[in-house]
Amino acid sequence: YQMMIKVIWWIIKILAICILVAVISNQEGNTEIVWIGWKMEIPTSILVGGLIILILTILWIYNLWKIILNFPNRILSLIKENRQKNGYNALAYGLVASSAGDVESAKKYAAQAQRLLDNRDLTEMLSAHSAHLSGDKSAAFKYFSNLADRKNTEFHGHLGLMRLSLDNNKKKEALTHARKASFLQPRNPKLNSMLVIMEAQQKNYPEAIDALQKARRIGSIDESRAQSLGAALHTKIGFDNLEKNELSDAEKSFGFALREKTDFIPAVIALSKIFIGNSNDRKALSLLSKTWKNQPHPEIANTLKLIWKNERASSNIAKLIDLTEDNADAQARYIIADEAISAGLTGEAKEQLSKVLSEDYNTLYYQLNSRLADKNNDKSSSNQELEKALNASPNHRWSCGSCGSSSEIWKISCENCDKIGTLDWLSPPNTSKIS
Repeated sequence: YQMMIKVIWWIIKILAICILVAVISNQEGNTEIVWIGWKMEIPTSILVGGLIILILTILWIYNLWKIILNFPNRILSLIKENRQKNGYNALAYGLVASSAGDVESAKKYAAQAQRLLDNRDLTEMLSAHSAHLSGDKSAAFKYFSNLADRKNTEFHGHLGLMRLSLDNNKKKEALTHARKASFLQPRNPKLNSMLVIMEAQQKNYPEAIDALQKARRIGSIDESRAQSLGAALHTKIGFDNLEKNELSDAEKSFGFALREKTDFIPAVIALSKIFIGNSNDRKALSLLSKTWKNQPHPEIANTLKLIWKNERASSNIAKLIDLTEDNADAQARYIIADEAISAGLTGEAKEQLSKVLSEDYNTLYYQLNSRLADKNNDKSSSNQELEKALNASPNHRWSCGSCGSSSEIWKISCENCDKIGTLDWLSPPNTSKIS
């Protein structure tokens, strides 16, 4: 397109000269030139035409001379452009290869890009990624460290060093790099949600709560997950305050936990015991009663006994029954039945178990029936119920929603997968106390 424009422009200029020469040639007149004794007479039209041709010839020779002089630079420029083009192609292919998990191709293209391109930021990013992908941790560490030392790539450098530290199980170092990266890009969604967990795993619970609130503000964490994390973090801080005998701070922390999840059992029980210790039985009773209806747990029943102060087990059982609604969770029936069997009230135990729907039968249901059979000296029925218990779904425990493992007591992190705030009161074996 540009070439056509140039050709047209030259045609226009030639036509203009031709027209000018034609116009001048039609004009009559001669020009006389006298120079150091020489005298020359020439038609003016020919003289003007000759001058124009001379000027054009000089301009053409000048342009040709410029082209000859610039030819080496032009060749070098073309070589540079071609080198840069090949370099960026290698960079693009390397990124595609690394994304696809093609380690060998990623390394090959990274080397090509580094050789062809004069852009350390981009080439070292690809080289670092391909080295990390191939398992060459020392090379990856070198590249990511270089990136972290330069302003334009500082964020990605620290992010890469964080991941390398996590791979090497150096969680403290990983947290340091995560904090630096977060300072550089405070609204990065993925990093913010990771930072909450990393702070908690290093037992920096107040910092984890700060990170959680930031993650919430930028919408990088699901609200239901945020509530579980918030309840777990505040509850753990509350237990730590209890260990230091800082009851007022512990009460505040458990209160914050219940703002996140109103029926979070560990916080409910701990806060109720603080209320009871402060002779505020009314508050404790209100909190425990409300939670019993939504999340029945053996330790809630035990804490209620501290308020009722009844010496007779039958009185406590009667009060528990009063708190239990007709459509109550099967767990409430199991807890009351367990208490009734222990108190020798087998009739009440049978009545409670009869209200459990068949789809809610679990290990504990058959174990309780076995105990009832033992009370009646019916060994055969007892054994049959125990056999059924072996194949039944497990009883509620503190179970990890991430890996499925369970714990006797509530903890802020799962001992199996180290996830934070994932233990819930769900199925698998044996009810247990909270500590």
